[in-house]
Amino acid sequence: MSDLLRAEGIEKAFGATRVLRGVSLSVGTAEVVGLFGPNGAGKTVMANVLSGLIFPDRGRILYDGKEITRLPMDARFRAGLTRTFQIPSPYPALTVMESVLVARLCGDPGRGGKGRSLREDGEEVESVLRRTGLFAQRFWPAAKLSQGCLRRLEFARAISCRPKLVLLDEVFSALSAKDEAELAGLMRSLHEDDGISFLLISHNPLLLAEMCDRAVAIEGGRVVWGGEPADLPAVLPAATGDDTGQ
Repeated sequence: MSDLLRAEGIEKAFGATRVLRGVSLSVGTAEVVGLFGPNGAGKTVMANVLSGLIFPDRGRILYDGKEITRLPMDARFRAGLTRTFQIPSPYPALTVMESVLVARLCGDPGRGGKGRSLREDGEEVESVLRRTGLFAQRFWPAAKLSQGCLRRLEFARAISCRPKLVLLDEVFSALSAKDEAELAGLMRSLHEDDGISFLLISHNPLLLAEMCDRAVAIEGGRVVWGGEPADLPAVLPAATGDDTGQ
């Protein structure tokens, strides 16, 4: 399996605090990889580095055969590397449809999208909303959505331009069992039917064992383990709650 994404020796510090200490990981084409670790391990910071929200102090990132270490986030989006955020922050005044349409227009990757009409974009957005279970709420302002629907909106925005790789940062956190099962089914469909690769970031080893082909564990900003998700070592704590910024 060829690597779609490869990060090598990623280091990141904020002031005197070293958060990432030489982290290396990869995601293959049409592969689902889990990134596991307790709160404060550096998972979200790694997602921010991979998505271009922040740049590493050292190391490099390769995506689809090209180095993107200093490529900004919007350019990575257009190249087909998208993400969700641990804490959804949609445009509160925009409707669900408008929010997804903005993401699609900003993230045109140039793979067949040139010269299309706004009507065609609208049809594509409607298709995304049907697939993510948000079509009935398409005219709702995002501020009125439930937590489960906000997670769906994150998914819809991330897949609006048919990406190759999506980074999912604690996307199943704080959901009802029903919402979790439905989002898991959506993720499987996107992976199996569309061939999308995922990096699924979570502190829940049972979720990773169910959803991923393999997993990487980090602790204290270092990779401490890698292998089959079902074999995640019990000595690594599975913390609860969020680890925003860490």
